[in-house]
Amino acid sequence: MKVNFEKVKSDKIKNSFLEALSKFEDLHEYPITLYQKRVKSSTMQAQPIISLKNIFSGVKRYRIKLGVYVSSSERLKIEEVPQKVMTGWFAHELGHLIDYLSYSNFGMIKYGLQYVLSNSFKIKAEHEADYIAIKKGFRDEIIATKEWVLNHDLVGQRYKDRLNKYYLSIEQVELCNVNEPPFVPIIE
Repeated sequence: MKVNFEKVKSDKIKNSFLEALSKFEDLHEYPITLYQKRVKSSTMQAQPIISLKNIFSGVKRYRIKLGVYVSSSERLKIEEVPQKVMTGWFAHELGHLIDYLSYSNFGMIKYGLQYVLSNSFKIKAEHEADYIAIKKGFRDEIIATKEWVLNHDLVGQRYKDRLNKYYLSIEQVELCNVNEPPFVPIIE
């Protein structure tokens, strides 16, 4: 595994990330940076690192931005999140990276634009990240993450609403089994 931690001081965070990454063998050959900083719109963001010199090549590097606080909260630090929840969160983000593997760097630019401009594409992408994490064995952690976010008093309602709008529901995740094809949502 080619992992670089930038500004991540917590061993709990590092261990949760490495625990999740250990089951994502497809990513072990790619450089991944976990970078902790204030993130405005979410708690974590999985992104390809694209430069002009490799825009048409298959050179792949990735970064996961990790907030200092859970999105929508200035009091709830990421390092205070239960380990199982944190591992589920990382598994979801690593699911995004697996989803990105089939795209060229130029294709990722198109992907990013679709993600920003199309709610149906965003729903599909978020569901796919969950499905991948579940297939890798993180079903219980994904459920724990969703339950924790939806039930925590310090997590803002706007963040909870976004979770309900774009991501698999707890009930949908419960219908998924690790060794079965995923539940396919109908997106209207």
